[in-house]
Amino acid sequence: MKIAIISLQFEETATGGGGVHVENICKQFIALSNEVTVISIHTKRTLRNIKLESLQTPSSMEKRCKLTIIRFLIEKGIEQPYVGSKKEELQRIKQFADAVVKWIVPRIEKFDVISLQGHHILPGLIAKKLKHTGVKIVSTIHALESTFVSQKGESLGSFDATKEMLSKLRTWEAMSQFADFIILNSPSVRDEYLKILKQQGFEPQKFAKKTKVISSGCNADFLMSDEEINHKLFTLPEKINLVTFCRIDPSKGMEFSIEGAKEAAKMYSGKLCLFIIGIPASEEYLNKLYSKTKQMPSNLEIKFHLTSAISPPPKKKQILDDKHIYVMPTLKEPFGMSIIEASARGNMIVSTDTTGPAYMMEQESNMHYDWGIITNYGVLARIAEDHHKNLAKNIGKAIVWSIKNWEGGAERITAFNEKIREKWTWEGIAKQYLKLFESQLVL
Repeated sequence: MKIAIISLQFEETATGGGGVHVENICKQFIALSNEVTVISIHTKRTLRNIKLESLQTPSSMEKRCKLTIIRFLIEKGIEQPYVGSKKEELQRIKQFADAVVKWIVPRIEKFDVISLQGHHILPGLIAKKLKHTGVKIVSTIHALESTFVSQKGESLGSFDATKEMLSKLRTWEAMSQFADFIILNSPSVRDEYLKILKQQGFEPQKFAKKTKVISSGCNADFLMSDEEINHKLFTLPEKINLVTFCRIDPSKGMEFSIEGAKEAAKMYSGKLCLFIIGIPASEEYLNKLYSKTKQMPSNLEIKFHLTSAISPPPKKKQILDDKHIYVMPTLKEPFGMSIIEASARGNMIVSTDTTGPAYMMEQESNMHYDWGIITNYGVLARIAEDHHKNLAKNIGKAIVWSIKNWEGGAERITAFNEKIREKWTWEGIAKQYLKLFESQLVL
């Protein structure tokens, strides 16, 4: 099968879980004897030692056996695809989408399936523009940005949630309906997508059969053995290492990780150290986080480790293996691949009860408290509508509960890792994609 994957995030341009997802399914497609063409964008990191073709939009081509990589130069000097204001970001993505369509339409017969990966413009607008070309289109929606808003209309992301902006995002998101199939990464995101279609004046039941849930994951060999996990957490350490390891962006709510650790330190007398690790979105947001680290309790350290690119698996192991509790503070997370990677390397999970983690950890036997939910896999801190007032306290209580129930930590991790082996390894995820692609080709 000849597959084209269109994604802003691929290898050097990856900034988070979406890029990891694309790179890993690409590797699996090739391992399963498919030819793959990835169409992506240029940043500073990808412009080294390459030759640009002088087209209307400059581009480059790289060939690696069954993999071909096409990159378009939309804007010189950018560090990553999402820099700048939301308006600048959307304009950049729109220009990229236009360049992709102009390049791929004359070559459309070379591909069996086009896989659109990302959010709003890429899986939406491109699906509409390629609708009548004869090739099968599968749109994977990594996030529904128009839903990153609280009930009070407050933005949970890194942009101003104006009515005009939300309307534009929802219009693009709804355009994924023009794909032959629409992939969402959790049941809750699928439900949100169908609601968006209804808001746009469409009948969601007509599109329900076109939607499918396929999530993300990790390599099977990335998981620690149960014996290694039991050894790692055999005794309560003198200093407990907490970590939040993801893109350092306002949409991830990193300030709640810092404030939650501070609340935990007030309730727990032992030593704590919180590591904030990832690619920073902006200096402005970093400075906001730095300001949160002032006047910390004496038993709490905060350490920042800033990166410039997605860490490869060996580096991720190095980052995660000496940590004990992974904290995901985000107010809106459609899935939660960082949770999978953290648990895989023997970290107890403390997350907010947002849609993705709640789906991953859902059970009938969950224990509910006013501050959070105890599951057999980890702890979910309640967000509630007044999150500015209570979320940090709830995260702190979840951290302390995990420490006080240390003897059951390894058991919770090994139980979650068993679920990961069953549902969320890259080989299994790629096979779900290929099965879907094949079903579309025989129609």
